[in-house]
Amino acid sequence: MKSLRVLAHSLALALLVAALFASPVFGQAVSVSAVNNSLCFWSDTDNDQSTPVAYDPSNLSCVETGAADLNVFGVTSATSGNGTSAAQLDVDAALVVDANPASSEYQAGRILYGLTISITGTSGGAWDLTVDQQMQGLLATVDDGAGLANASITGVTAALNLGPSLSFGTLSSWSSGSTGSVPFSASQAGDVIQGVGDTVLTGSLEITLDAYSECGGLFCLGLADEGAVLFGIDDVSGSIFVTADQYSTWGRAVGPDGYQASFSVALTGPICGDGNTDSGEECDDGGTVDGDGCSSICVNEFCGDDVQQPGLGEQCDDGNTDDGDGCSSVCLIEVVTVPALSAPGLVGLGAALVATALFAALLPRRSRARASGGRSQDR
Repeated sequence: MKSLRVLAHSLALALLVAALFASPVFGQAVSVSAVNNSLCFWSDTDNDQSTPVAYDPSNLSCVETGAADLNVFGVTSATSGNGTSAAQLDVDAALVVDANPASSEYQAGRILYGLTISITGTSGGAWDLTVDQQMQGLLATVDDGAGLANASITGVTAALNLGPSLSFGTLSSWSSGSTGSVPFSASQAGDVIQGVGDTVLTGSLEITLDAYSECGGLFCLGLADEGAVLFGIDDVSGSIFVTADQYSTWGRAVGPDGYQASFSVALTGPICGDGNTDSGEECDDGGTVDGDGCSSICVNEFCGDDVQQPGLGEQCDDGNTDDGDGCSSVCLIEVVTVPALSAPGLVGLGAALVATALFAALLPRRSRARASGGRSQDR
């Protein structure tokens, strides 16, 4: 009974220690990082993207060099939720074009991001990465002269190298013969990429904005209509030529605008340590500590399993639950006593010890005699 009480107390102490120091429940997490590799283009011909220029976010480069126009392209981005089960990438941009007298201007911005998506905390388990995308903005043309203008967005694509291609495709284009504004929006939800274990995915995001302005004829005098694509940024340059009249009444009122991609990861298969005893697991105590009754691979631990678990109060474990073999049925060390010998037994033991001593004493003499005889024959 005393041994059982000791075992019970030891087991209670072990469980308390395990509760305090057990590993936390597994928590899968996703992180997104993005590198801006955007390009811009300018030309006097609509839809001419033959001369790409690297975009410099620090100074809104892509303004046409050496010309007195106001073609401007700007793009910003941010990530949020990194290290949780859902992370997001947000991209905002704007593009504006305004032609000089007797000229035409074309400006395009190709928004390019290299993406890295890290999935951690899976402990080798299977997972689903769900990707949801949405975007909205405004195609605007402003009538401030005798010119023409248009603005268009030619698509959004996102591709990950370990999953399907995620694409919105071509959206819409605003006619150069009209002025005003046209909102655009698109969404795509529920694309799933599957994998196993901690993983790093790489991919890219591409968005193209373009605008065209033409100022020709006797009465233009440089007052060409402005074309703009406003996509989360309502005034890219701060100038009076980059108007936000239409955008301010629409875009911010129905936000979020721009582009958003959400990446959500969730485990789909059984995992040891999540607190749920799944198929193939004998137990799951929400931790991965050995010696607390449920092993780090979710196998039951018990006296007689041939593994000593001090946390369960075991002093030994010889792979069985037999008493009298040095390790008891409750895995406590046993003191094995040697039974006392009777008088005849003691006499027999003494005779055996004497015989052993005589044999040990005579053996060296016989060995030396043989050695001496051998040397005599050699002579």
